[in-house]
Amino acid sequence: MSSSLNVMWFVPPPLAVLAAQAPRATPIQARRNPSSDAQFEALVKGEADAVVTAMDNVIGWNHRLGPKDFRVVAQVERTTPLALIAAPGRKNMADLAGANLLVDSVDNGFVIALRAMLREAGINESTCRFTPAGGVTERYEALLTGRGDATLLGQPFAGQATHAGLMQIASVQQSYPTFPGQGIVMRLASPARERIGEWLRELEQARQQIQELDSLRPTPEGIVLLTEHRRLLGLPGGEATYANIVDASLVDTFLGKNQ
Repeated sequence: MSSSLNVMWFVPPPLAVLAAQAPRATPIQARRNPSSDAQFEALVKGEADAVVTAMDNVIGWNHRLGPKDFRVVAQVERTTPLALIAAPGRKNMADLAGANLLVDSVDNGFVIALRAMLREAGINESTCRFTPAGGVTERYEALLTGRGDATLLGQPFAGQATHAGLMQIASVQQSYPTFPGQGIVMRLASPARERIGEWLRELEQARQQIQELDSLRPTPEGIVLLTEHRRLLGLPGGEATYANIVDASLVDTFLGKNQ
């Protein structure tokens, strides 16, 4: 049995849950992280071998001080369903002018899609306040307790929020049908490269069972959308190419180039 992998995620992806049930599966030491900043720090310090996170984080992290060798090595869901949930009284995008928006990070991750939605709705984002509130669990709790006016939530939190009387006013998928799902991110210099490759092989076997997505290879359309959003907003990374964001060599090596 191979040695364990240290992985951080916001919630366990279904592919990872299924893969862990296989005989002789790679042992995963998983931790739920409170924010993408915590993932960044863990990868930099070598405390995590890989993280499951929004693919845009790779673009943002590679523009921070520190190592610039972060890459997405696999996509683990077709898309990340994200609903824009707001406090009662805010019923549409126009109502978000001047709002306090709860985010994981102010300059990378899902906030980029939110900022693009605001821009395309004609809202001057300088009128809004972007408040770092952590991962999806933390943002959900902050919104429920009135510490913000709106946030992006995935399931089951989006459904729980509407049952609690909050309003869904938009969704990322309605605005951007090619929005990509979360990816597995590692550093190119990681000593765990071979073990991560073996894990990808197990995730591929799980993918074939449930057909969650067509391939573990990140979709070019999704990556293009992420860079288009950054260009729209005038943010670093708008010029990034697929190769700057994705390292497909592990998928090629462990799953075959036709994957």
